[in-house]
Amino acid sequence: MLERFFMASWYGGLQWTRILWPVMWLAGWLVNKKRRQFLNAAQAATRVPVIVVGNITVGGTGKTPLVQALVTHLKQQGLRPGIISRGYGAQVASFPHLITDSDSSAMVGDEPYMLHHSLAVPVVIDPKRRQALQCIENMAVDVVLSDDGMQHYELPRDMEICVLDGARGVGNGCLLPVGPLREPVSRLQAVDFVLHSGRRGQPDYFDFLPVAWVNVKSAEERPLDELSIEADALAIAGIGNPQKFAATLSTLNIFCPLTPYPDHYAYGVADLKDMPGQVLMTEKDAVKIMPFAHENMWYLKIEAQLDAAFIEPFMKKLRDVLEQKNG
Repeated sequence: MLERFFMASWYGGLQWTRILWPVMWLAGWLVNKKRRQFLNAAQAATRVPVIVVGNITVGGTGKTPLVQALVTHLKQQGLRPGIISRGYGAQVASFPHLITDSDSSAMVGDEPYMLHHSLAVPVVIDPKRRQALQCIENMAVDVVLSDDGMQHYELPRDMEICVLDGARGVGNGCLLPVGPLREPVSRLQAVDFVLHSGRRGQPDYFDFLPVAWVNVKSAEERPLDELSIEADALAIAGIGNPQKFAATLSTLNIFCPLTPYPDHYAYGVADLKDMPGQVLMTEKDAVKIMPFAHENMWYLKIEAQLDAAFIEPFMKKLRDVLEQKNG
């Protein structure tokens, strides 16, 4: 409830967060100090190119689906990508931790587990991403993508891709807590690429393409038009911006009620005991619900579509960095 109250001020007509202006001033001073320290420090050399996919706003913008699409593209180009992540909520004995098939989303975090599960590439988690990078550099990878971490300045990087929500943008343009920004809008001038998720008809966009329904319990995959959506179907979404899922469902002419949950929500059996019928969800929800899913739960498999106006300069810059690294 509190989160929605803030969102209404950051992205809507309410302006109540302006009473927090003194806190924002302090936050801005700390952000700028941290950025200056990074720019003034010598960046550690890395064996492979490091690409940070992040954002400057609070909430979901589509970073993880973009990482999935980039990894898939890089594999098609004959490269061997690996992924590092903070591993939000991870419960492992020690870090850094290489995710394996014996892990679960509860152990390693929902998004890293989903990336491991869907891409079959090395995924290493560590709250200190520099340690995750040092670990994965010793594996058979020739490019590393960091899922989030733009403000984690201990992590050296060769490229930065900032993802913005195509509908929300930067909201009221103010730093936390007055607005949704982790860093000022001027930070966008320093990144290599700015992409808007779900924004059509622009060169700096990528969109989400629903491709299939997948049964959460059995992993059976069905084409979009071959799953009968029941009249009493429900949708759930524990992601940064649940309305994104509702909007995606509407493009498929599905308008069932949606129950939003907090981002990274840890589902339990009790959450689903009153949902005996058909339940629709995102892949991020599914990896947490798999251990106790029933037969009529389905997640929507999506793919991020990358425009040539982005992918061509991206690959050119990556090849330049690879050439420099390989000397």
